[in-house]
Amino acid sequence: MKHPDHLGKYAITGLLGEGAMGVVYKGYDPGIGRQVAIKTIRKSLSADRSTEDALSERFRNEARAVGRLNHPGIVAIYDLGEHEDNAFIAMEFVEGRDLSQILAATPNLPEPVILRVMHQLLDALEYAHNQGVWHRDVKPANLIITSAGQLKVTDFGIARIESAALTQVTSTIGTPGYMAPEQYVGESFDHRVDIFAAGVLLYRMLAGQPPFSGSAESVMYAIMNKDPTPLHQLTQGDLAAFYQPVVNGALARDVSQRFANAAAFREALRNRKNVDAASAAETTIIVHSARGAGEPSLTKSGSGHSGTGRATQQTALTGWDTTTLEPVQRALARFLGPMAKILVRQAAKKCSDLPSLITLLSQDIPSPEERAVFMGLMQRHANTGTLGSGASTTRDASASESGGTTERQSLSPALIERANQVMAKHMGPIAKVIVKKAAAKSSSPAQFISLLAQEMPDGPQRTQLITEFHV
Repeated sequence: MKHPDHLGKYAITGLLGEGAMGVVYKGYDPGIGRQVAIKTIRKSLSADRSTEDALSERFRNEARAVGRLNHPGIVAIYDLGEHEDNAFIAMEFVEGRDLSQILAATPNLPEPVILRVMHQLLDALEYAHNQGVWHRDVKPANLIITSAGQLKVTDFGIARIESAALTQVTSTIGTPGYMAPEQYVGESFDHRVDIFAAGVLLYRMLAGQPPFSGSAESVMYAIMNKDPTPLHQLTQGDLAAFYQPVVNGALARDVSQRFANAAAFREALRNRKNVDAASAAETTIIVHSARGAGEPSLTKSGSGHSGTGRATQQTALTGWDTTTLEPVQRALARFLGPMAKILVRQAAKKCSDLPSLITLLSQDIPSPEERAVFMGLMQRHANTGTLGSGASTTRDASASESGGTTERQSLSPALIERANQVMAKHMGPIAKVIVKKAAAKSSSPAQFISLLAQEMPDGPQRTQLITEFHV
């Protein structure tokens, strides 16, 4: 599709992502000279007027919900507008990775990192709840961690605004596995649905696995009727003795037995005495491969690391030249964002040849499909001589692989038809739109399937979709 060069007063400077509902652009506000992220929704997305109205209402609801919030732990919304066939929201531009990507690479985070994430999340939720806004879809994919270690809550598309007269947006929706029991059965609910979701996240970070997993139906049954596996069976040391009562207080099926608010939840975590509080407060999360000890690298705030910083203070890597490493870093950044620079430097210290470097870095990409795309890209660069030659391979993170020297693999009609069938089961009548867009952006079957998988929530649903393509 052709992308605009501006939306309202905002100049479009890049493409951040595309999904079923619309496109997210990187933009620039010339009036006050700041970068913004611009989320759009096509008003003519669906032939079904009720579906279109529901999506539009969800979009406006996000602007209404977050527009009243001003907190460092919540992605700010600046503006709501329309341009031709697109409605758009201009919001704070945040550079970082969402927590689902971090957990995919590093399932077991160190305890100081877990505490830092939870304290920041609960602080943001407490503020939102005090303003009468309940998120209703707290999950790792909606939590961004910046390069400075700041957590940012995003995607308030299904938030509940207390006392607001909303229609379909206030119905029973959320993400299976993070929804509270009262959301599943359609009972009245309040801000404590976010407390439950935060408890799921705490368990997930401590245990290295979610408390409820499986199909959507089995997850619902477990949440309504079963207790998660006790932490002492999944953790080491004294973690379970302290955290099990905290998790129980967050995941109580009886709302009256759950933590009354985010402040009470946070206060319970503050009772953890044998963790260096200063260390937890200063810890910055840098995603590292799960291949070694299974833990992320940790640095202190103020170490000079920045997702956008230039390498002016970096020391030379013995045996490597920048013309060899830069194309690898750019390719890896397509999948891992600003963390690619650090990961390449770490891997280069351990490897003496290019094939082993690429193999080591590929392990940092959690998605098998994206990993295959990365390996294929590196192979094509090697075949065309652009690795080690200093040739520029700079592209936007969302650009296609259809360069002058890139061989595009055609998508068979059978694969397209299979994709339409699989996606229709999960997404209904908009499936063909999603498949058509993914096909236009793909240079290989693996990339095509990967793009379609990204339309599904991270977790069992995404895994199931990928499995269906290989049946």
